[in-house]
Amino acid sequence: MATSPHSDAFLIEGGDIVLPDRVIRSGALLAAEGRILASGSADQVRAAAPAGCRTISADGMLICPALWETHIHGCAGEGTDAASPEAIQRMASFLASQGVGVFLPTVVADDGMLASLGAAVEKVRKAPGMSDRIPGIYVEGPFVAPARRGGIPERCTSPASIEAFDRVVGLARKHIRLMTIAPELPGAYELLGRMGAAGILPSLGHSEAPWDVLPRYEGTVPLGVTHLFNCMSGVSHKEPGLAQWALLNREVFTELNCDSIHVHQAAISLALRMRPWEKIVLISDAIAPAGLAPGDPAAEKLSLYGVPIHARADGVYYRDSGTLVGSRRLVRDGVARLVFDAKVPLAWAVAMASLNPARFLGYPRKGALLPGYDADIAVFSRDFSTCRLLAWEGGILFEGARP
Repeated sequence: MATSPHSDAFLIEGGDIVLPDRVIRSGALLAAEGRILASGSADQVRAAAPAGCRTISADGMLICPALWETHIHGCAGEGTDAASPEAIQRMASFLASQGVGVFLPTVVADDGMLASLGAAVEKVRKAPGMSDRIPGIYVEGPFVAPARRGGIPERCTSPASIEAFDRVVGLARKHIRLMTIAPELPGAYELLGRMGAAGILPSLGHSEAPWDVLPRYEGTVPLGVTHLFNCMSGVSHKEPGLAQWALLNREVFTELNCDSIHVHQAAISLALRMRPWEKIVLISDAIAPAGLAPGDPAAEKLSLYGVPIHARADGVYYRDSGTLVGSRRLVRDGVARLVFDAKVPLAWAVAMASLNPARFLGYPRKGALLPGYDADIAVFSRDFSTCRLLAWEGGILFEGARP
């Protein structure tokens, strides 16, 4: 038998291949040396497989690009507000079992939290393969509108200034990749250049912005909008705000939470009709109880930013005020809701949680099962309730039993 030129090659066959623009029924995918060599018709891909190639059956399942969690405050009982390297690694391992390849640990601009999360991410990213799995930290604030801070503690907000920005960046050890700012704050627009020089993407949110301050942000590329509709000036025929501007802007990447709690289905439908699907980034905004079983007593012992929380079946709330502060659902649940409730084409729904965030964050070879792309692959049950396998850059990070 001839020796395989790709000793690490593997073939996944039998499942439906989810590409950005279509689904190939009962197809196959071949990967080797960390890249996708072929994806498509099962007969053609099998013919290209080298001798001795490992074959993985995905019969009756979905073969998708690995999903991205770009806005996540915690999961599996671990929170980014009290992060240690071990906690971030446990989040990474758990998310791999959920079909997630990339995640951005998300936190507010508290000095201690930024410092501990920055140190934790710095250590974890040094492990093989982890630098791309954690592109950096997502900070909500501190330059946000106090009246629209939502679950952000007031102490974690401040006026926009270069001095305050540099301080936040330093506390996080220069690992910030994405930052929410309220565009109407004095000095906010002037920070864009500073953010670009630091490799930080701006995302507009937690904002009271009136329409007339937003045109100056046209042409800022790339630019995001933090959890569309939540904690921002809204849609109005007389007083349009950030949400309305985001719906009409063709270039901005808009986060959308489809857990059915943060955003009403009618607003989700509006966004899906108004926005190009290529510019919607599906998020979970999950916090520590996400992934814990319903009724798990551990969920009731958790807190967020030092405030006790109450984890209900439909979301997580501050125990004292009842303020909604996060989700118990993960991004794969959002994909399922888009497909089965909103009737979004499967290819588009998956791209909103893979290709679109990859494009926003600047990864041209990630987020799609196309030849030449990194072999970041997730195999899901057809309802997305179970992940069968996760490969990251060709390495198998998780492999579970068939459901």
